[in-house]
Parts: sequence; structure tokens; C-alpha cells
Amino acid sequence: MGLINMSPVRPYGSAHDRWPRALQAHLQGSAGSIQQGGFTLIELMIGLVVGLVSTLAITQILLTSEGQKRTTTSGSDAQVSGVLAMDTLRNTIQIAGYGFASLPKSIGCPLETKFKGAAVAGFAANLVPVLITDGADSAPDSIRVLASSKTSFSVPLTVIDPGYVPADATLGRAFPVVAASGAAANDLMVAVNDASSNCQVFQLSSIGTNVLNRTDDAKWNTAGFPSNAFNTPSNSAIINMGEFSDVTYTVSDAGTLQFNRLVLGADFTPSYTGIVSLYSNIVNMQAYYGKASAINGTTVLTGPVNAWNTTQPTTNLLWLQVLALRIAVVSRSDQYEKEVVTTTDPLWDVGANSAIDGAAACGTSKCVTLKIPRTDGSTDWQHYRYKVFDSIIPLRNMLWSQ
Repeated sequence: MGLINMSPVRPYGSAHDRWPRALQAHLQGSAGSIQQGGFTLIELMIGLVVGLVSTLAITQILLTSEGQKRTTTSGSDAQVSGVLAMDTLRNTIQIAGYGFASLPKSIGCPLETKFKGAAVAGFAANLVPVLITDGADSAPDSIRVLASSKTSFSVPLTVIDPGYVPADATLGRAFPVVAASGAAANDLMVAVNDASSNCQVFQLSSIGTNVLNRTDDAKWNTAGFPSNAFNTPSNSAIINMGEFSDVTYTVSDAGTLQFNRLVLGADFTPSYTGIVSLYSNIVNMQAYYGKASAINGTTVLTGPVNAWNTTQPTTNLLWLQVLALRIAVVSRSDQYEKEVVTTTDPLWDVGANSAIDGAAACGTSKCVTLKIPRTDGSTDWQHYRYKVFDSIIPLRNMLWSQ
């Protein structure tokens, strides 16, 4: 007997078979009548305008933010340049007069040199701790500082009998001294009688027992030089300058603090480095001597400093009255601003009771105007920001010598 299939039979055309075919037929039959959706031209234009406005707003915010960041950064750079410039000046000026300020009678004496028989070009004219050259019409000043370069110690050495006599074949070869403390071969020495006669520079050849020898050569020790007699024990002395620290600070037209200093070559040939740049964005530097008063025209007060001016001393007594320097440095930001951000030259507030020359009333205090160098008619300087740094720098070696 065969098997019988008991599965239910679904007649053709039942609901299970008809609905997919009907849906397919409906879709096929109505495909041509479906409408496509999209944006109109007006809607696209509105969207484009909204996008452009948003982009403009974002760009403006970014530009403003970036401009503020650049202003802040450049202001910080100007601050750093000003601090570094002032710190460099302070460190150099504080040691002014080292090695010779402790011999007051030497200060201001005319310096005389001979190298290969000729005067050294550019050498300092006088033995002074610091020299201010006043810039014309508020232009930047220059500051020249002299000191011994000895890193151990430098003290004046007293000449004793029979002294140095250039016309004597024996006495014109050496300087007898009480002691040769701190001296070393090849040091540059300055022979001094007093501030009114020439102080003459020679090079130490060797050291004997309480004697400084100089040997005629084709360098610093030209035959018969030093040419003055240094044989008065109560007056004559020798100053040890080592390699002679002589540095001048200036501000360039481009706005850079720079220096020029004396250097000795391998064969002790003197020369100057020429201009060497230190810090950018320094546009002005003004300096004043701080002077104490003299008692009876002979004795110098150690303080207080009661006058600040740029008048260069011309005598030993006037140089002894210089006990400090007051300096202002103006730094400029890197950022050129589109708008005018500075309408007047910066003011240096020197205090209501200051005795500084050229100070004028500004509110309840006194100020000195620090002119920003500029090309005639140019207003570019007004598109930068400026900061003033100032310091009172005591001349320690001058104070200790009083």
C-alpha cells in the first residue's frame, strides 16, 4: 500500500500567493507616476548665503583671536628683550672702575698708548669708569665702561725707590714695587703719577722679586715707553688692567642693542670687535650720571646722590663725584598693529622728588620723554607698542673707594 501525502493543499490564488504579486504589479504599474523630491534654487541660494555668513563670522573670530595672540606674544618678546638688555647693562656697569677706582688720583687721567710705535686707534681717551655720550636731539645715548679684566684680583701696586726713569738704561727697564700681588706676565699695566699727567700703558714682560719687568719689543713696549718718569713713591703707582676690559653699548637705527669691545689677538695686537648685535627691538637708551656733592671743593660725599645729568666731568674731583648711573631702555613689540596704538612718545616716570635734568611735571610726578626714533614724516612708529625699563645702578668700585 503506498504512502499518502497528508500536507494541506493550498489552492492557487490564495491570499498567501496573491499579495506579493499584487504589490509587484502595483509598483510596476505606478513607477512612471512617482514624483521626485529636492531643493529649489531659492533654497540653495539661502543655504549658500547662510554658509558664507557663518564662514565669515568664524574667520573673523579666528583672525581676532590670532591678532590678540600675536599682540600678546610680541608684547612678551618685548618684555624679555627689555629685561635682558637692562640686565646686561647692569652687570657690566656695576664693575666699572674695577682695578683703578681704589686709586682715586688715577681717575680721569689721559691714557697714552704705543703699539708698534703708534697710538692705538679707538683706545679710551681717559681712565674713567663709565663714559656717557649724549645722543643729539634725544637720540639714543652710548655708554662706555672701563675696568680691569683680571678674574683673580687687581689692586694698585705702589712704586718704590729708585722708581722708573726712562732715560736710565737700568731704571728704564723695570718698575720696583712694594709687592707684585695679582700681576702676571703679559698683563697690560697702567703707570700713574696723578690725574693731571698722562697715564701710560705698557705690557708686563716678567715678574721679579718685587719688580715688574718690561722688555723693549715691537708691540706694547716701544723702546723708551713709558716715556714719563715714575719715581716718586708718594705718587707713582701701577694699575693692573689684565687684557683691559673696554666695552661700549649703543642702540642701532634698526632698533638693536649692540656693543663694541677691545680684544687682544694671539700676539697681543689690539683691535675692536666692531658692532656686535645683542638684543633686537631696543629703540632707545638714555643714561644719566648720578653725582654727589663735594665738601669744601676737595672731599666727596659717599651719598646721597643729589644730581642726575649728562654733563661729562672734566676734572678728577668731578669724576670722583660720580657714584651711580640711571638708565632707561625702551623696548618695542614685534607686532605691527593695523590701528594706531601709540599716539605719543613714551614717558619715563622718574619720581616726584627726582633731581634729574630734563624732567617735567606729569600728573603728581615728574617724567622724561623718551623719543622714539623715526624717519621724518613717518607714522609707522605709532603702530607698535612700547615698554620702558629703568634702573639705578650704583658704581660699587667708586663707592668703595670713598
